[in-house]
Amino acid sequence: MYIQSIVDSEEKSLQDFALFKNSTGQNTVINSRCTFCNWPTHSDRLSLKFSFAGTEAYYLRHRKVTVENDRLLVVNAGQPYSSAIRSAEWVHSLAIYFDPQLLQVAADTGSNEALLANPIERRGSMVWFYEDQLTATPRLRSQLTLLRQQLEASPVTELELEERLYHILLDLLLTHRRTVQHTAARLSAIKPTTRLEIYRRLHLAREFIEEQATEALTLDAIAGASMLSKNHLLRHFRELFSYSPHQYVTNVRLAKACHQLTQSELPVQDISLSAGFESPSSFSRLFKSVFALSPQQYRLQHAS
Repeated sequence: MYIQSIVDSEEKSLQDFALFKNSTGQNTVINSRCTFCNWPTHSDRLSLKFSFAGTEAYYLRHRKVTVENDRLLVVNAGQPYSSAIRSAEWVHSLAIYFDPQLLQVAADTGSNEALLANPIERRGSMVWFYEDQLTATPRLRSQLTLLRQQLEASPVTELELEERLYHILLDLLLTHRRTVQHTAARLSAIKPTTRLEIYRRLHLAREFIEEQATEALTLDAIAGASMLSKNHLLRHFRELFSYSPHQYVTNVRLAKACHQLTQSELPVQDISLSAGFESPSSFSRLFKSVFALSPQQYRLQHAS
C-alpha cells in the first residue's frame, strides 16, 4: 500500500492516520510533506522512519527521538509511540511499515555463522531492534530515495514494492548490526561477546527506566530488571548512554513534563506529579535550571 500526502492541519493529519490504520498487516509506504502532524499513541508493524528534509519528533516510552539529517529510527512491532511535526517549512518524511513475513525472510538470510553473529534480538518470532537513531549509509539513503522517486513517478506492483523493501531491509539489518558492534565497543568489558551481552542488558535497563520513570525507582529495581549487578549497572550505563541511571531518570521525567506542557492544558502542579517529581517546587527549580525558563514560560513559548 502506498500513501502520498500533503498535511498542514490537524484534520488532515487525523484523516491520514485513519487511512493508515486500514493498512494493517501489509507492506505500507507513507510519503508525506507536512507542516503540521500529530499522530496519537499507537502501535503497529516494525517500521522505518526517515526524513529527506526537516525534522519529525517521535515519542517512545516518554523518550523523544528526532529524525532528521540522515538519522533514521526503527520502531519495533507492537511498541506504542506517537509522533509530531510543527514546522514553518515543509518536512518531507518517509515511513515504511514492513509485512512481518517479509521481515522474517530478510532477517533469516545468510549463513548460520552470520546469523549467530548478528546481535538482533528475537522476542518470540519477531525481529527486534534497539530503538536508537541510526545513521543512514549512502547505500541505504540511495535506496530510500530511489523508492520514493519510483513511487512518485508511477504506480508499482506489489511484487516490485516487496522486492525493493526486501533489499532495504537487508541494508537496514546490516547497518543495525554494525552500529551495535561499534557502540558496544565503548564498554570496558574485554571479550566482544561479553560487551554485546552487557549492551543488551543495559538496553533492558533503559527500557525499564523509560517505562517506570514516573514511579519511585531504585538501583536494586533497575539492576534486577536488567539482570545486572549494581556495580555493572553503574559502571557501564554511563559508558553507553553518557548519563548515570539517576540522571537518565531525571531526563526522562523532564521530557515527559515538556511534552505535557506543550500538548495539554494540565496545571503545572499536576504535570510535575504525573511526571514523577516529588513536589511542584522541586520540579520548577530543576526545570528552570535546565531550560532557563519556568514551566509556565516554556509552555507559552512552545505550546501548539
